[in-house]
Amino acid sequence: MDNLFEQIDEELDAERLRKQWEKNRPWIIGGFIVFFLSLFAYVGWDEHRKQQDAAASDLYMAAMKPYEQGTWSEAEKLIQPVLKQYGDHGYGILAQMVEARAMAEMGQTQEASSHMERFADQAKDDSLRDLALYNAALAVVDADGERVKKLLGRISDDSPFRSHALEILGLLAQKENDVKNAAIFYKKSIELGAKGLLRTRVDRRLERLGKQAKE
Repeated sequence: MDNLFEQIDEELDAERLRKQWEKNRPWIIGGFIVFFLSLFAYVGWDEHRKQQDAAASDLYMAAMKPYEQGTWSEAEKLIQPVLKQYGDHGYGILAQMVEARAMAEMGQTQEASSHMERFADQAKDDSLRDLALYNAALAVVDADGERVKKLLGRISDDSPFRSHALEILGLLAQKENDVKNAAIFYKKSIELGAKGLLRTRVDRRLERLGKQAKE
């Protein structure tokens, strides 16, 4: 997650920001330890479950090849058996994320966002719910600011995704020329423990806002 929007530190005008959002919109498919820990909570290790794991894994990996190649329609097609046969399995959960990204890449951003929001509403694990809400917001970040605010507003301060959500809310505020609230969001992100590249980006944005206020 720490590489979110790292290319837009000095690009704050609305059009260039929109293009960078489109280019760098991240879809988290499995890069977070917390996500995998959540998945393991869904997957048992008895013998029957191991057999399911192997079958689900084979189907999932078959869909991953076109996914990694950016052949979205083929990936969306191949992921369907995982969803139908192993919807509650760990790979089924991953498959829903893959399907949503494929939909978004094919231009179905509103559908992808709704798909992720439904997943969030059904998630039994808080981290998975917040991850889905985050991706639901990113799917429409350059098209529906109000929906983005609503979705990210559901991520609580104790979530590992909240600091990143606040960064996006700050970017939206900047896009709307709301410097005051942008600064509030960035400062809150720091207060909640923003680290690494996220902290560096937020610090730079606050510095930039200070310069703008003096101009």
